[in-house]
Amino acid sequence: MSTDQSVIIEFLNKPESYGLKEARDVQRFDTHISIVFLVGDFAYKLKRAIQLPFVNFKKLEDRKKYCQLELNINQRASPTLYENVVPITKNEQGQLTLNGHGEVVDWLVRMKRFKQENLFESLAKKGELSIEGMEKLADHIVDYYKQADVDRTLGGVNGIKRAFSGHYKAFDNCPENVLSNDLIQNLKQVVASQIEKHESLMQDRQETGFVRQCHGDLHLRNICFFQGNITLFDAIEFEPDYAIIDVFYDLSFLLMDLCHRGLSDLANAVMNRYLGLTGDVVALNLLPLFMASRSAIRTHVNAVASKNQLSESAGRNLEIDARAYLSEALSYFEPVKPKLVAIGGLSGTGKSVLAKKIAPDLGRKPGAFIARTDLIRKRLMRAKPDEELSDDGYRPNVTQHTYNTLFVEIRMALHARQSVIVDGVFAKPEEREMLEAIAQALEAPFVGIWLEADLKILENRVESRVNDPSDADVEIVKLQSNYDLGDVSWTRLDADQTVETVYDKALKIIDVS
Repeated sequence: MSTDQSVIIEFLNKPESYGLKEARDVQRFDTHISIVFLVGDFAYKLKRAIQLPFVNFKKLEDRKKYCQLELNINQRASPTLYENVVPITKNEQGQLTLNGHGEVVDWLVRMKRFKQENLFESLAKKGELSIEGMEKLADHIVDYYKQADVDRTLGGVNGIKRAFSGHYKAFDNCPENVLSNDLIQNLKQVVASQIEKHESLMQDRQETGFVRQCHGDLHLRNICFFQGNITLFDAIEFEPDYAIIDVFYDLSFLLMDLCHRGLSDLANAVMNRYLGLTGDVVALNLLPLFMASRSAIRTHVNAVASKNQLSESAGRNLEIDARAYLSEALSYFEPVKPKLVAIGGLSGTGKSVLAKKIAPDLGRKPGAFIARTDLIRKRLMRAKPDEELSDDGYRPNVTQHTYNTLFVEIRMALHARQSVIVDGVFAKPEEREMLEAIAQALEAPFVGIWLEADLKILENRVESRVNDPSDADVEIVKLQSNYDLGDVSWTRLDADQTVETVYDKALKIIDVS
């Protein structure tokens, strides 16, 4: 059977092919394995009749199969966005029709159309993605993973080995003179070393339920607002190895995509919200490997797509992007000595605001892990971050459990070579001493910052909080003001200043470089 789709593509480029009463323009978007046509209230996705190392759509029956699979898989995350599978038919006179009578010559996935400005990639380009918005996205993703089916047959160390093996084969099929063979060889060496180092951890995660039916292609081009809701779409259907994976590997695509776009602050926000909600801090050991794999995907995807563009300049830009992704894949493995930065002070001093400002600048991408006592306490009590706890959540045994968990997670992150910012009141000398002891034991440079401000300012700040994990109110602040703090040896910093001023002074104290 012919794999020439030129006639079908020409048909789909015409507005009249869609049976609309009013003539409208057709917008077309090309990727390496598909073409999407936007017209009227719908989007129609055509799978290219191609065979690559990771996908085979050459046969008509396979295109039908994968169109149906795409519909089924994506309706789990976005049931109102995905409509149905539509045949393209040819009658006896050779005329093509959507969903008509005659011989079926191809298949399309039909989706409702959303405004392109609601795509997260578009929002990113306009600077309209916020820290708070990305935390909501992380909340949505965590819920998505909780509902996903567990799989103990795929993923694990063999899954990541197959992933990189597929990348290398795809590199071999990339157009000549786009990628540096020396960089590819360097990547192969460091990846082999990292896989061997973390083999047991990946296997343990596979056996304990971290491998699930995930999205598989989770980046800003596949996230949008639809009908006012965060919506994940275009999940992978054509290769189980790409979608039945470790949940942190799935999330790493989004983290890598944000870092590639120069949005490390947003990547850091997503990472920390995810880790704060799940407590999956041990996964940080795998972050460089997972992000490098995601960069490798974009490397060969862009390299191949560069030869399928309608303009020479578009192809050239994709070649440049492919080379940048390859360099970034290697950069994730560059050794960076982790630091432990502790930010203490009474409620309302701005510890969490400062931690979020500093974190993207500290350590390896996408920045420091923020260990926050308020968020840990909510997680231990199985409460949402902005859900106010009863007095039971502040019993001495819960507080002790919160701090014990905090200290464990700090050790985990430092062991994984991720810098840490720890955010808590730390009114007791023994708590501050424990943090310094952890840093010393793990040979991590330690910086302690103690924020302080006038009592009235602290009261005003806690009163104005909205959707904050901290439950501290004015009465708590007044109570804290009478604490016997003992000898505070950390560097004191006046928090009664603008956020930017406190941030600039904190960076100098920490010596971020």
